Amino acid sequence: MKQKNILLTIGEEDSPVIKIWDLDKQDKSKGTPTCQRTIKVNHGGKPYPVSTLAVLENLGQIAVGLANGVVVLIKGDLYRDRYTKQKVIHESDEPITGLGFREYNKNVMLFIVTTNKILTNLTMTKSPIINLDEQGCGLGCAVMSDTTHEMVVAKDEAIYFYGPEGRGPCFAYDGAKSSVTWFKSNLIIVSPPVSQPTRVATASRSGSSSQPPVPYEFTKVTIFDTANKFIAYMGTFSHGVRTITCEWGGIYILGMDGKLYRLEEKDTPTKLEILFKKNLYSLAINLAHSQKYDDASIAEIFKKYGDHLYGKTDYDGAMAQYIRTIGQLEPSYIIRKFLDAQRIHNLVNYLQELHSHRLANADHTTLLLNCYTKLKDVARLDQFIKTDNELRFDLETAIKVCRQAGYYEHAVYLAKKFQEYDLYLKIQIEDVKEYENALEYIRKLGSHEANSNLQKYGKILLNHLPQPTTQLLIDLCTGDLSLIGQRARSPEVKDTVVAAQPAVNTNNYTSFLQFGPTTTQAALPGPIETPTSTSPEPQASTSRPPRERIVSVTYRPPPVRTFMSLFVDQPNYLIQFLEQVSQKRWGGFGSARKPSRAEIIKNDANGANISDEGNDLNVEESSVNDYDPETEEKKAVWNTLLELYLSEAYLPVVLSGKDSKGRKYGAPGTFSVSTETDRVKEKLLRKEKALQLLKDNEVAYDTNQALVLCHLAQFDEGIVYLYEKMKMYEEILRFFMAKDNTEKVIQALKRYGAQDQALYPLTLTYFSSSPKTLASSTHELLEILNYIDSHNLLPPLQVVQALSRNSVATLGMVKGYMGKRIECERKESQADRQLIQSYREETEKRKKEIGELKSVARIFQVNKCTGCRGSLDLPAVHFLCKHSFHQRCLPESDRECPQCAIQNRMISEIRKSQEINADKHELFFEQLKDADDGFSVVADYFSKNTMAFAKLID
Repeated sequence: MKQKNILLTIGEEDSPVIKIWDLDKQDKSKGTPTCQRTIKVNHGGKPYPVSTLAVLENLGQIAVGLANGVVVLIKGDLYRDRYTKQKVIHESDEPITGLGFREYNKNVMLFIVTTNKILTNLTMTKSPIINLDEQGCGLGCAVMSDTTHEMVVAKDEAIYFYGPEGRGPCFAYDGAKSSVTWFKSNLIIVSPPVSQPTRVATASRSGSSSQPPVPYEFTKVTIFDTANKFIAYMGTFSHGVRTITCEWGGIYILGMDGKLYRLEEKDTPTKLEILFKKNLYSLAINLAHSQKYDDASIAEIFKKYGDHLYGKTDYDGAMAQYIRTIGQLEPSYIIRKFLDAQRIHNLVNYLQELHSHRLANADHTTLLLNCYTKLKDVARLDQFIKTDNELRFDLETAIKVCRQAGYYEHAVYLAKKFQEYDLYLKIQIEDVKEYENALEYIRKLGSHEANSNLQKYGKILLNHLPQPTTQLLIDLCTGDLSLIGQRARSPEVKDTVVAAQPAVNTNNYTSFLQFGPTTTQAALPGPIETPTSTSPEPQASTSRPPRERIVSVTYRPPPVRTFMSLFVDQPNYLIQFLEQVSQKRWGGFGSARKPSRAEIIKNDANGANISDEGNDLNVEESSVNDYDPETEEKKAVWNTLLELYLSEAYLPVVLSGKDSKGRKYGAPGTFSVSTETDRVKEKLLRKEKALQLLKDNEVAYDTNQALVLCHLAQFDEGIVYLYEKMKMYEEILRFFMAKDNTEKVIQALKRYGAQDQALYPLTLTYFSSSPKTLASSTHELLEILNYIDSHNLLPPLQVVQALSRNSVATLGMVKGYMGKRIECERKESQADRQLIQSYREETEKRKKEIGELKSVARIFQVNKCTGCRGSLDLPAVHFLCKHSFHQRCLPESDRECPQCAIQNRMISEIRKSQEINADKHELFFEQLKDADDGFSVVADYFSKNTMAFAKLID
């Protein structure tokens, strides 16, 4: 037995007897193993010899086959029980040639082989015997397989395997078989003896002679490896083979001559070396698999097999073996062998398998795609690229190779499928020139990706598709692109647009023409989702419906200035871009002003109507911080628009070309015109827009820059308005004087003369600048002189100096004016002299009184009290001011005349205020600045003696 050290023997006495020997127990008296049990086989008939025997491994059942076709089944614990059950389960006229047990579905199946049939019987249940085959085998030609637990039947034509369902696989091995034995996974086949004549030769001096041949029997023994399907051993034994026993890890063969031979199985490495020498690599591979070799060792066998086939120029077969080394053998070893153009199709197969195993790098991908392109095998290229749902290769390398080889369709397919936005657009724009597809793709990407890609490819797109590209830029910078994308993704998401936060300070459009969009943004544009729910919730998965999560999306448009440089070749579309962006974001300017989106959102939030009184969010923000990026953004837009409006270089071109048939070609676009008249109308329209922009108080443009632009464009209305806005009235007059427009000069003088008196001397100088000017404006000169005289705007000396700078004006022209002024001044001088005389007389009078008080005694003759108007009696108090009081009528500790105290106190306060004001220099200069006549202010300070208290300042 295999599991126990027990030996079963069967012999024949009156009837067959089975003895069970325990080899581990020795009978000390006999010196032999102990016979544990003896079982006599009862078959109820005449004794027949035993032909075969089968024992269940647990010693629960024994089947005995007899030559008369009877099978006796013995059940019970045969090792311990005293009594057993015996039963004849099969009877036939055919001798039993083989028996075998097999455990099957918690039952025991007994295979019964006769000379003509193969049967099965379930010994644990009462079930009928099943006939598996109508062909049996000879005695000794049936054995049970220890590995597959099948009945192996050796017939002349082949070796068959039988299982519970019937005949299974078979191995073709032609020839007569006398017996078969199973050892491990090997089937030992003994062929019947074959007589071979043997000639015995003897040598003699006279020569050679031979005796008649003697018959000599040879028995062939073949060992067939059923697992690996090859003959492991084949040998012949003289005089025949009596029996074969497999024990103790070897095969023992007892010959008819009484010799015992032992066959030992070689170790696996030795077997493999033998197979390698015979180039039996397939058998070596199967052997390695059966011995559970690791993948690296098996891959080495495949490599040797492939090298063998490669040396025989069987490249297809070699590649089939090399493919099975993927993951173990370095790919470069195989790739170098198949780089020849004649073997490139084999290399393609290997590289494809390498990619399918996800072991390819960028170089392998490049090589594979280059092979496809060299072979022009579009079908396999399509299969490799378009049927690969999982990315099994380096994407960027594949796209690069397809572009270099001209397979743009495949490159576009890969870039779009795996969402390589940059590569997709690069191919569409730079290679295939599909600008419309590229523009539509950018629109679908969303605000953030659209921003970066438009900065990169916007200029090219504008040159080929100016109108759609401009509209896309408008949607991006106004938030419409984000709103469209949000509505497409989730209709229930609430969108809120706020002003952009640029961090770039650029002066005008001209600077953008010289430099690219290298500015930095303070905040990347794009939607920012923030949960508005008060209760925390886990992050939603991608498959969760949008309605289960309420979000508010805040979109910050990118700075408009980053895209201005893209319109370097399309200034007319830049006008459209800036106008619509400013209209939607800030409400526009002039008569076209409308509420901006920020104002609408704010008014909706406050429940108020839209008004013009200032609900602009940007203005409120700018009042908080000293630097407001939004204000700078507006200023750059307005300045650029003003420049575009005023410059004639940016006017639309006139399309007047004709083809060979005399028809005009090139239909005018949005900013193209067909005649010069239309171009002039467009120029006037832009000038009108420029003036509206300048006059809009809500527009924060750079005044100095605007003034320079107006001068360069010779835009008179704009120049005058800006001078007026900056209160540079003198420049307005000089502007009209330079144009020799006397009427405008007089109108400007009347309009601004009251605000700046310096305009009058300038105007007088202009009238007297030339005889022609004076002759044409004599009447106007007299009107100005009368106006100066009536409003006393200038002193006569200044008028004379202004007119006398040139020898054009005559004294007769100003004779009347000078006469009036001299007479007026004479009267003023006379009045001043009289006033001075009165001041002098009063001063002398005061000085005389002070002298008398100091040197002459004063006599008091007052009879009545000044306070109570009663008779004055003692005690009485007399003051030098000639007022007398009863002592009781005066307040205690009061040493000042109550009657004169108020006036004296007033004089003291005036004096104190003069002393205090002497140190308030700012007050003096403010009065001097605001006064029409500064000299009168200085004279007033001197008259009040304020200057006497002032301290000198270094």
